[in-house]
Amino acid sequence: MHIEIVPFSDTHLEEAAALLALRHQGDHVLEPALPERFTQAAAARAAVEAIWRKPDATGVVAMYEGRMIGYLIGVPRINQVWGRSVWVYLAGHAVNRTYGSEVYRDLYAALSPSWVALGCYAHYALIPASDQPALDAWFALSFGKEQAHGIRETADASSLAPPVDPSLEIRRAELADLEASLELDEIIPRHQSRAPVYAPYWFEEYAPFGDKEAIRQESIEIFQDENAKFWLALRNGRIVGYQLYMPASPHFDKIDNLMVPEQCSYLAIAATREEEQGRGVGRALTAHGLATAQTNGYTHCITDWRVTNLLSSRFWPRQGFRPVAYRLSRRLDERIAWSHEKPSPSPWLS
Repeated sequence: MHIEIVPFSDTHLEEAAALLALRHQGDHVLEPALPERFTQAAAARAAVEAIWRKPDATGVVAMYEGRMIGYLIGVPRINQVWGRSVWVYLAGHAVNRTYGSEVYRDLYAALSPSWVALGCYAHYALIPASDQPALDAWFALSFGKEQAHGIRETADASSLAPPVDPSLEIRRAELADLEASLELDEIIPRHQSRAPVYAPYWFEEYAPFGDKEAIRQESIEIFQDENAKFWLALRNGRIVGYQLYMPASPHFDKIDNLMVPEQCSYLAIAATREEEQGRGVGRALTAHGLATAQTNGYTHCITDWRVTNLLSSRFWPRQGFRPVAYRLSRRLDERIAWSHEKPSPSPWLS
């Protein structure tokens, strides 16, 4: 089968939308919690176009006998948190499964030289968790799972709660709790700096907060936001854990909405003191947070976790969160910049 690779352009939006809608139809059958609207061409087109209009986005299309059978769009993301990276979002790719997911490898081979030419050696791709052939194709490109995005219904959360612990109190955070709650902010980055995650730990520059004063200011805004539910777990008056729930839609760009249903809450952050882990703190907070979200009209909740974080990657599925997408990552050896002839941009993008 001879595939022709051509640059993505505005003329390809309709066909790309049709491919994306078809892919999402299959995803929705396997995970009905996913938003149904993207099974329709109009919503799919809006999602593809939102990606394509991102600054410096580049893309390619796979054509076979004059028909599009796949597309890939990458968006550079260059900052102190992600370094020089390029992202392929959920709406930034789709292939006609009739021709096999191997097409993804041809698309990446054609488009990625332009990313390398930009000095972007970190590549990320969001792939539906139910699409094993697509995952296998990206794995064969040396990508690996980095982050899992999960979803569950808010109903029946009471089954998660551990036996009543009279020494444990769950209540909403108040501004007076600010300083005490900030003591727990280092738990996650410190834990993830260790084996087997090995994430860089620069707390004062930790995304997305900035310096400590910025962290404090953002925390104040969260405490004062009526839509944000910041739940504390206290034992004998001491904060031993917290979880933050926020409305999903305002905190997700349109490019990510393929996994965000209507009336969805977002579990943005959760932390438990190390000495309290395994004592039911996280379960109690999750049961309380989900039950309150349901009372407030949210039918679903989404969250995400590092798959190399052994605690979170085991805890959240036990709380009923089902993976709906994985963030895959690949980091190229930067020595390619000088160890041989300098990579040139893809000929399809010249």
